[in-house]
Amino acid sequence: MDRNHHTGKNLRVLILGSTGRTGKAVIAELEQAAGSHQAVYASRNREQVDVWRREGKDAVYLDLDDARTFPEALRGVDRLFLATGYTIHMVHQSKTIVDAAADAGVKFIVHLGIFGNGRMTNPVLAWHEMVERYIEGSGVSWSHLHPHFFMDNLLTTAPVVNGAFHWFMGDKRVGWIAADDLAALSARVLAEGPEKHAGKEYWLSTEVLNGVEAAAEIARALQQKVECVVMTPDQLVALVASGAVQLPPNIEANYAAGILEWARQTYDGRMDFAAVTTTTVEDVIGRKPLTLRAWVARNSKAVLEAGARAASRGRASTAL
Repeated sequence: MDRNHHTGKNLRVLILGSTGRTGKAVIAELEQAAGSHQAVYASRNREQVDVWRREGKDAVYLDLDDARTFPEALRGVDRLFLATGYTIHMVHQSKTIVDAAADAGVKFIVHLGIFGNGRMTNPVLAWHEMVERYIEGSGVSWSHLHPHFFMDNLLTTAPVVNGAFHWFMGDKRVGWIAADDLAALSARVLAEGPEKHAGKEYWLSTEVLNGVEAAAEIARALQQKVECVVMTPDQLVALVASGAVQLPPNIEANYAAGILEWARQTYDGRMDFAAVTTTTVEDVIGRKPLTLRAWVARNSKAVLEAGARAASRGRASTAL
């Protein structure tokens, strides 16, 4: 396969996190999007790369913890979707992949970040803001995506367990966004490229709901009773310390501390600026975004299964 840079045809778009929920969704959307581009799959698992290649996919081996793998993986890549995992290592991973992308002649970086205000004190959100500033100084055209609270958390860190939805931010509201809409927006920006999206920042928050309000929407979608258990960040910290609540193993300890700090800053009002809705999905994609009720109705089986799995493990919902 020709891996030289292309002009106008077969633009190669490398998707980091190709095996994760977001990466898979972005690839699916990108492969359906109009334009002269092709998705490039990436993994640190060589066997997975071999499987993709046997399936006829454009796939590369890339380990974010080993910058020596970057030059070959980036050879012939025109655009990069930069998403990192829930770890403090995201800082040096992002810095080194951005350096390598610039050296390799990548023309456009689309970065998956956070809903901040440029002055965040929460470590995790501050890391993302530092990465954004570094990308902006790299010499590569860029666009930043800023999603708020994922509806998909109901499938992972915030399941409805035995009819209970735990909310650790008191009565505070957050902005909800469906990962489906994030993926569609990401694919559109990647496909249309820097000519249309360079230097743009896209804020994603479909509707603003607190725990009680969200539980009501979830209940209507599932057509069953869902009660919100309203708690505080201090109670969450105590539950985590006691082992009653366990964060998923893919969330590293330093990153987990930042998530707890997000809950604390949401509760005490420092995140009030983010309790807003945006029209980004409609403006860029040209359709209405999914509401929480619509998303739950669409994914009701998965929502119920996530709750059942959590109940079988005896794990409380974390609502993070």
